[in-house]
Amino acid sequence: MSDKIKKNFHLGGSIEKALKGEADLQAVSVLQEAWKITARHFLTFLPAIIGLFLAQVALLMLGLQVQLGSPAVFFDTFTNGQEMTAEIIQAGYISNFWSDVLSAPLYVGVSLMALNHAVGLPSKPSHLVKGFPFAIVSIITMLLTSSIQGIGNTLFPLIGLFMSMAFGMAIILVCEKRTPPLKAIQYSLMATIRKLMPITAIYLVVMIMFMISFATAGLGLLWTIPFFFNVKGIIYRNLFGITLQVTSVAKKENANDDDQTPPSVKGDVFNA
Repeated sequence: MSDKIKKNFHLGGSIEKALKGEADLQAVSVLQEAWKITARHFLTFLPAIIGLFLAQVALLMLGLQVQLGSPAVFFDTFTNGQEMTAEIIQAGYISNFWSDVLSAPLYVGVSLMALNHAVGLPSKPSHLVKGFPFAIVSIITMLLTSSIQGIGNTLFPLIGLFMSMAFGMAIILVCEKRTPPLKAIQYSLMATIRKLMPITAIYLVVMIMFMISFATAGLGLLWTIPFFFNVKGIIYRNLFGITLQVTSVAKKENANDDDQTPPSVKGDVFNA
């Protein structure tokens, strides 16, 4: 006979510390840790990344099919040098927008896997679907952040880039902390402003890695995209902290004294 004892542990920062700028965030340390984590979990993380990518491509194609009658109409403008009309540009923008929004549950699944990595827990490719219980709230959050970023891009591209960086933690906050979407966007924005210099430095390095990856015919993305998600997981841990539930299995006093099996410990990030 045995009893299960559940305990919660909080690792990293907190919302209060993040909003006050008191969280510890060092750009070099984050990048070094993310590199090691990516190497350690590469083989189990990459299939989930590919799954997310394929889902986004499928949704993009569906959007182009609905608006243009065939995705080929859009891609022919690049391959055959055909004229890029306003209709085609709009179709591409709208399709990409809804691809990001509707794939939000899978994006959350990948993000939760990165949180597991950030606290030293393993992940499995099947964890990609762990975001499905948060489907509605994640889609709403992605819809809000993408819409605001779109407005920012229209006003000035650098504003859109800043918003993309500043809202990066919002969708994780609504799942890990159960924060309402608007509050999560506010918290993510304020925490970024408080740690603007190190976060900007981190994102600059990641952007350079993406540019190098594209220069290698996209092969470098196989490393850069998992690395990017792990970077975000570490930033989130350091800023807002992660609640880790540990279940220990302890023997009752009347258990067989000859059985010396030690208590087992099972950890997970809010069952992510």
